Amino acid sequence: MKKTIIQISAFSFWFIYTAFVGKVILHYLLNLEFIPASICYIFIIVLPFILFFEIFVKILLLSNISRKLKIVPAQSESLSQIDIKTFNYYTNTLESLGFTRISDLELSESSLTVARNFSHPKHFCFAEVIQTPGRSLVFCAINSALEQEWSVSFKDNSPNQAIVYAFLRRPRRITVVQQGVTPEELLRSHLKFRQKIMRDLNLQLLPDISIEAYFDQSQRARTRLRKALWRKSVIVGLLEMNIFAFKSEVQKSEWLGDYARLTAKKG
Repeated sequence: MKKTIIQISAFSFWFIYTAFVGKVILHYLLNLEFIPASICYIFIIVLPFILFFEIFVKILLLSNISRKLKIVPAQSESLSQIDIKTFNYYTNTLESLGFTRISDLELSESSLTVARNFSHPKHFCFAEVIQTPGRSLVFCAINSALEQEWSVSFKDNSPNQAIVYAFLRRPRRITVVQQGVTPEELLRSHLKFRQKIMRDLNLQLLPDISIEAYFDQSQRARTRLRKALWRKSVIVGLLEMNIFAFKSEVQKSEWLGDYARLTAKKG
């Protein structure tokens, strides 16, 4: 329903601009005289595309990210499209590292995602095993929440990295992807880096690892993501997606946000 309304609004905008608004703006620009006519015509042609992307495409993107996180309990074993063998591998390995399994959840957005959640009573961090049913990729993420809305996330894989980089990164959410490592190596790297950022920025760890804290952190992250996406230029994001392939492997695999800038100042 939302998408239909957005599509109708976009068509109406295009019709009104072409029939009336564009002509009025063009007439005004040509009367200024100091702007070359060729520039005026180019501007009138380009302007509706800019407005289309920055308004309607952005609204369409935001419509796929609800304001409130919709999470329901799930039984991963009962979902036929879930790679249970890989889920069980991660479960056994994470539990051997001291993690405690706390829940299986379904997250419904534009597509269904299933997550098995864990918490670590000693290291005060969460782990997630995530898969979108019907897609073969299953990956593990280890997350810690710090003061002042900082967070650290280490993953052993990540789908749609170009989209994540272009539209979903945030200044205080550090994300590192280490493809092919074991959960043990992922946890070791996570804890080492977490300690470094806490020392460098004088931050404290948020030790609450209850399921309520997980939901609260997820909802806060959702709210910050929507705000960041609303401020983000869609056109700039599309350009960043296109140049992502030309970045180095290090640039592709980690996003340090404001941390790199703040530590550079101290140096």
